Amino acid sequence: MRTQNRKFVPGAVLLLQAAVAVAQPLQYLKTVTVTAPSEGVSARPEVALTAERAFVLYLAIATGNERTFTLRIYDRDFEHLLATRVLVSTTPDYGGPTDIRIATDGQYLYAFYETHKPTSPNTAATYLWGAKYALDDAFERVAYTSTPVATSRPMAQLPEGGELLDDPAPLIGPASVFVVTRLKYSLSMSGRTIYRVRELRKDNLAQLGQFDLDLSDAANGRARVNSLLLWNNSILMALSTTVSDVGINENTDDGAKSDVILVRMRPDWTFDPKADVRTLSAEPDDVENYVCGLEADADYVYVTYKQSVGQPPAGEHRAWIKMFDRNFKLVHQEKVRTTVWGPSGGELRPSLEVMDRQVLSGQSTGEPFGAGSAKVFVYQRRPGVPGDLNCDGAVNNFDIDPFVLALTDPAGYVQKFPDCDRMLADVNGDGVVDNFDIDPFVKLLTLP
Repeated sequence: MRTQNRKFVPGAVLLLQAAVAVAQPLQYLKTVTVTAPSEGVSARPEVALTAERAFVLYLAIATGNERTFTLRIYDRDFEHLLATRVLVSTTPDYGGPTDIRIATDGQYLYAFYETHKPTSPNTAATYLWGAKYALDDAFERVAYTSTPVATSRPMAQLPEGGELLDDPAPLIGPASVFVVTRLKYSLSMSGRTIYRVRELRKDNLAQLGQFDLDLSDAANGRARVNSLLLWNNSILMALSTTVSDVGINENTDDGAKSDVILVRMRPDWTFDPKADVRTLSAEPDDVENYVCGLEADADYVYVTYKQSVGQPPAGEHRAWIKMFDRNFKLVHQEKVRTTVWGPSGGELRPSLEVMDRQVLSGQSTGEPFGAGSAKVFVYQRRPGVPGDLNCDGAVNNFDIDPFVLALTDPAGYVQKFPDCDRMLADVNGDGVVDNFDIDPFVKLLTLP
């Protein structure tokens, strides 16, 4: 029987101090400048990795507001730019591109994007498109929607229940691919949270069906930008939920105090509101929105989003990467960058890519708003989960006995846990497993 209360920890250790150091799972490596200011405005890079290449898709805005979605291909380490291609251009019939989101299966990249066409000085039409590309140096487009998947209007022109096509969220399923848009309702606590889900064939992107996904039992207020992940035979969806009606501004998705939640759905998109909904982030008195990335590897689940604190013009935007173990317990949070929330600051809508031990965050780094360059922030994660000495993907009381064994009997630990790494007991990251790891290990156990 495993004992949950151990006497190896002196009583004083339980009185943890803020100065106790825990080794951080993410190590910052470098920032890759994808575009320079001399090339015009560029924004919102989405990143995809293969074993040998890195693909960066971004919105480029040239003089005269000529917009394109442009691709740049790099070697995996971002040491060399190998190719640049324009994928989507502005057209008279459908206007210019605005938002793009991508998902990959290792062989193909699926892109869903919006274009925006002014129809008068005060009105415009919006269009939703899809395309499929081969993930190689040729980056051939092998399928696309020759007509729009959907047609709508910008948020200011939409009635209640109208469909918003910006930031369409993709999901690659076992037999098909999905794209999720959102419907316009009030941002208030009583507003409905409804998304529109379209299913398409993988080979030619022909639509198979659509339905509305009502998450009003899980979230409050208008459906906002979300991210999806197929994980352990479940569909994970990370999204914002309104937590206060104070100071609501219906004209912007940043107009309500909000938290980030996770809904875990069955393969048929159903869920139990009591058992399948959890909070990922709930900082007080802030706006947590634009959940533009949700990824996983063998050890962690990652989410990226924008946090806004204070009020413009003196507030601040913050781009976060947060890491959770397989029980969705927070392991680490990385503040990638910040900018002023106001006319003198840039916009933050971070993207995320995770492959092997590489973690990438695509960022627009422009200041003032509407200007700037596309950049990719490159991180490397430590192998395994520090403190997870029984290698079940979580740090909890069941790791106490293995931690004691790793600390006091290295050979015995290797014999009992041959597929685990004893160095995961090096919780303070100083390269040695010793008594100085005890306090950091207890701190991990007591994290919320």
